[in-house]
Amino acid sequence: DPHSPGLIFSTAALLIALTHALAVQKGLSLALNRADLVLVYGMLLIVSALCQMVGEALPGIISALFYYASPQNRWAERLFPHVSQQLVADDGDSNRLFYEGTADAAIPYASWVEPLIWWAVFLLALYIAMVSIAVILRRQWIDGERLSYPAAQVGLEMIRGEESVRLVNRFFRNPAMWIGWTVPMVLSTLHGLRQHGIAIPTPTTTWNVPFVGSQGLHLSLDFIAIGFSYLIHTHVAFGICFFTLLSKCEKAFMHAAGIKSSQTIIFGVHDFPLLGYQGAGALLAMVLVGLWIARGHLANVWRKAIGRAPQIDDGDEIMSYRGAVCGAVGGVLVMTAWLWIMGTPAWISLLFVVVAMLIFIGLTRIVVEAGLVKLRAPICAPDLVIQGLGSSLVGPAGVVNLSLAHVWAADVRVFVMGTCANALKLLEGMDRRSRRLIFWGIVLALFIGAVGSLWMVFHLTYKYGAINTGNWFFKSGPAVAYATAVRNLEPSGIYWEGLGFFAGGGAVMTLMMLASNRLSWWPIHPIGFPLGANYLTNQIWFSVFLAWAVKVCVLRLGGAPGYRRSVPFFLGLLTGQVSGQGLWLLVAYITGAPGRYV
Repeated sequence: DPHSPGLIFSTAALLIALTHALAVQKGLSLALNRADLVLVYGMLLIVSALCQMVGEALPGIISALFYYASPQNRWAERLFPHVSQQLVADDGDSNRLFYEGTADAAIPYASWVEPLIWWAVFLLALYIAMVSIAVILRRQWIDGERLSYPAAQVGLEMIRGEESVRLVNRFFRNPAMWIGWTVPMVLSTLHGLRQHGIAIPTPTTTWNVPFVGSQGLHLSLDFIAIGFSYLIHTHVAFGICFFTLLSKCEKAFMHAAGIKSSQTIIFGVHDFPLLGYQGAGALLAMVLVGLWIARGHLANVWRKAIGRAPQIDDGDEIMSYRGAVCGAVGGVLVMTAWLWIMGTPAWISLLFVVVAMLIFIGLTRIVVEAGLVKLRAPICAPDLVIQGLGSSLVGPAGVVNLSLAHVWAADVRVFVMGTCANALKLLEGMDRRSRRLIFWGIVLALFIGAVGSLWMVFHLTYKYGAINTGNWFFKSGPAVAYATAVRNLEPSGIYWEGLGFFAGGGAVMTLMMLASNRLSWWPIHPIGFPLGANYLTNQIWFSVFLAWAVKVCVLRLGGAPGYRRSVPFFLGLLTGQVSGQGLWLLVAYITGAPGRYV
């Protein structure tokens, strides 16, 4: 198959290797220096957040409406009158070829052009706003507040380990790293062999135990979470564990007291929607308080952008502060206008975009400070605005349009603002003159990732059928979005009970942040409060606890020198788990027996 990803990758790698060999014969080299490595790693971070959403989630959401519409789900009756025809694709056969595949017919690209162009306008504005906001906040978070950026530490260690006089990177010559790397690699190998039909004893890494009332605890070993959590402040790690356990107690109390919500949310705290509102209030309060703390830096950025502070130096950023401010404001305005053109009330459009961007800023802050690389908002922006304000205020077209926003605002375990923030941390390994290349690298990565992933998905789906290639992105995910739209079209007013929990969560978070910033003895970092009740936090909290416990012991027994010597071992843990997953993904690709491996 000439379109095979493996063939494309291996051919490109071979051509590069041959080109390098010829260059060496002439006394030249294609070897990458530190600046090159930063650029490549930054581009990979951006692509990792883009391909899945644009390549799989977007085609699914804009094509499923016609293919899955039936008398039972009432999509044709309830949604067709309110959905903008520019946003959905119909090849004239209700997208049957896309979902069922065909070996003969050509791909009907013409039916996809208009919706993809409309979505491209919105997503381009979204990504520009995200990158611009990350640039604006970079100096405050890195130099002002000195956040840890654990997700960028492996890349930084590899970049710092490059030595022109040594063949092997210093990072890969550390025995402690290899000891840590071996532990998850062995477990991954055992699990992989077992899933390939080889009977071999495999240790259990997941347990469930009762805790309080109707609530249980999920205990699992996630070596990536352990590795990242070891790099964060002990107060932050303890706060994550504390609020996870506290949320269990809160859920048990609400269950015993009969306090429950009449609403249904899928992304977030789905089992207790009221706690989703509480977490959303806490998350937005965390962002607003953080912006208030950064008001001096933000004022300098604004003055530099309007030309009233020439003494402020922005030469170490990937783009000027004027460009960043224009990108952030312009992106928000374009997204607002886009939703308004599609029929959403203007004030709802602006409110929704602002709330969504604040949520992304909050999640990015958690990524760079707490190292939680798998996370979701307590309640996604579409559910918060639609169900919080009610369909009477949002309007039927607004309900449908904001439900379509599930494609970029709901299932956001990985998102461009978070990966961009980590990429900007890598600028420490790059000279100032080369840093502006990062911006153009990000633009190039966005273009290559979007076009390449769409082309690959169209090739696979029209050949094999979308229903045979990905159940979530081409069936369950769109079904959730459209079923939510149908449900929310029922007349409803402001959900005062949920907004009460929202305000309460915001008030408590504000008080805890003030205490954490002004009282040196305050023991609990509040960053875990917004996500304590979340499903994904429940999956990794035990790994965070283990990292916290070990780090406390190391600091007390060995001090700062002991901690620095132990860091390579924990970096090895997370690189070992990634290596194991990559190895067995490659084995699955070669053998034709795909599967998921720990």
